[in-house]
Amino acid sequence: MTLAVAARTDLAFQQCIAPACGATFSIDEVLTSCPLCGNLLDVTYDWDRLPAPSSFEVFERKWMRRSDPLALSGVWRFHDLLPFAPRESVVTIGEGQTLLSVSDGVGQYIGMNAGQLHLQYEGLNPSGSFKDNGMSAAFSHARMIGATRAACASTGNTSASLAVYCAVTRLMRGIIFIGSGKISYGKLSQALDYGALTIQIAGDFDDAMARVKEVASKMGIYLVNSVNPFRLEGQKTIMFRVLESLGWEVPDWIVVPGGNLGNSSSFGKAFAELRHLGLIDRIPRLAVINAAGANTLYELFHNRGLRWNGGQTDLAPVCHYYDELDR
Repeated sequence: MTLAVAARTDLAFQQCIAPACGATFSIDEVLTSCPLCGNLLDVTYDWDRLPAPSSFEVFERKWMRRSDPLALSGVWRFHDLLPFAPRESVVTIGEGQTLLSVSDGVGQYIGMNAGQLHLQYEGLNPSGSFKDNGMSAAFSHARMIGATRAACASTGNTSASLAVYCAVTRLMRGIIFIGSGKISYGKLSQALDYGALTIQIAGDFDDAMARVKEVASKMGIYLVNSVNPFRLEGQKTIMFRVLESLGWEVPDWIVVPGGNLGNSSSFGKAFAELRHLGLIDRIPRLAVINAAGANTLYELFHNRGLRWNGGQTDLAPVCHYYDELDR
């Protein structure tokens, strides 16, 4: 597949997140990293030339159009804020019908006043996890570029989400790579039940990820793991729905499990874009919680001094840490 730098006249394009590189590529390219420097990519919009919404009323009015699949979807109700896909390419199976609920019991336990703690429940998505938000966006991009096969490496949720989108839409064949241990068997059973081709390899998730990236690149298979920048576009909408449920009032804090940091990245992007468009006047604090057994971000930030530093990141602490893990 030929890689070409996109003309900056594009209304939507892919851009390297590294300020020192900043290379741009067409929205029609299938990329999981910058081919020039190897860093991750963002989907970027020329908001000065796009018909961006001037108020949140645009989205409130869509609640009256529940017979329109895009207005029903909790992802594509916010199409104006992720306008990379034309309407005819959008893939939705009704994702995003999720709830923000006050949780006074938990709030009281941690010393908060009544009505101050809210929990966003993403388990109401079709496959039972937040991954459907990003999968809908990735599938829409895959449809735009004519993909017929999609693949992922997974220990659970991503495989279930990929499989259900393949089964319901019949647009693509799903291929899933799993490692040899620490698999969520409930989620794996979903993938198998929905008919995805599932391949187990010797090794852990990182080994499965390396193999699926290799196979996808060589065989022209569309990769839907979180290195796909369109996944994060769909996951932005979780925060749009949170704001919607709060009457568009920006909360003080967003607390999110770290995982692979896809959600924390997409949530930050969501608020940054809303502020750029003038729809909000401040950005909430974002707390990322690492599990003690998977605390890479905490270790690198608190104990090894890793900082973004305007994009001029010193990667030596990262390399040393990974070398220690591999010993």
